[in-house]
Amino acid sequence: MDHYRRSRLAGLDGLMLFAALLTLAGYLLPWFRQSPGHHWWYSGWEFATLSGGGGWTLWTFAFVLVAVGASFWARDAAEVAMIALAAAIGTLVMSLAVVAASFGSAGSRDNLNAVTDMPFGAGLPFLAVGLGLLIATACRDIARAETCPAAQPAATAEPRPDVSTTTGPAAPAVPPRDPSGDHAG
Repeated sequence: MDHYRRSRLAGLDGLMLFAALLTLAGYLLPWFRQSPGHHWWYSGWEFATLSGGGGWTLWTFAFVLVAVGASFWARDAAEVAMIALAAAIGTLVMSLAVVAASFGSAGSRDNLNAVTDMPFGAGLPFLAVGLGLLIATACRDIARAETCPAAQPAATAEPRPDVSTTTGPAAPAVPPRDPSGDHAG
């Protein structure tokens, strides 16, 4: 039973799953106003239910959901890790648009220093760290899949002919390189 469970979860990238969930938490925290004194927050529900087409904010959830799903197979296939990377970038773009729209609706201020008066809470740092980890883990899994021969699918092409059976002059032997860099010999 333990072997079956281990083989089912072999492709799971736990850090990618954690990053996607942290991103989701960071995105959701500012949806709920912590207190009436908070000047900066975005009501995702208000954005999502705008009669003028505010449902675009819900695309962020779709991108995060794709990243969560991809985390279960990202270590097995570079294609899935690429999907996770695309979902992470989609989440980044959409969440930046929501935050920018929120800043825009905060009202005009006299100077740029007014941004320091906005209580950001833990939402934006969670969102930033989660997105950074999500992008990093997707890139790592792509690189791992591309460089690890065990992760590559078996070749289906016919084997190459043996060099010794081909006609023509033999190729000159090339001595192996010295890893120490000492070429004198």
